[in-house]
Amino acid sequence: MSFFRFKIANSLTRRQKIGLGFIFLGGLFLFGFLLIKANSSSSLSFSQKPQLENKFSEDYYPARIIIPSLKIDLLVFPAKAEGSKWEIFENGASYLLGSGIPGQKGNVVVYSHNKRDLFGPLLRIKMGAEIKIENKKGEKFSYEALEIKIVSPAQTEILLPTEESTLTLYTCTGFADSKRFVVVARLK
Repeated sequence: MSFFRFKIANSLTRRQKIGLGFIFLGGLFLFGFLLIKANSSSSLSFSQKPQLENKFSEDYYPARIIIPSLKIDLLVFPAKAEGSKWEIFENGASYLLGSGIPGQKGNVVVYSHNKRDLFGPLLRIKMGAEIKIENKKGEKFSYEALEIKIVSPAQTEILLPTEESTLTLYTCTGFADSKRFVVVARLK
């Protein structure tokens, strides 16, 4: 049997051996990438959650987000965050409970997966883009995108309360979703 393997190995050209080596390395790389993806949390989290309080009636929670220039129109669901585990939805965006309320002073935090039918198009947003939020009472608020950045999951300061009426949107980006793509908008 070992004679047979030796015979096959000797019958391959140097180019074929190199090609098989690249195929093997590519397979290892793909396996590693899929392993990292599978072990990454299904939540779209930062490494920790800043201390936030739930002090508003559910009627004021965001219920819908619309970004006309990107053709984003999603329902928004209240989401809990505990440490590095954040609730996230497959059929809409998530509103971080304890963050601000649309139209009022504070930082409204809304996040979603980087998928084509969710926040995937967010990566193409332009400065000055209009972002509309509707609360559960049907009140509508219009925000303007003023800052676009990529941060690490350790940079939780973007989630903290603000003195202005702020809207912070984010989704994953980067290799194996290792970074956060963030849009900061102000109430018009």
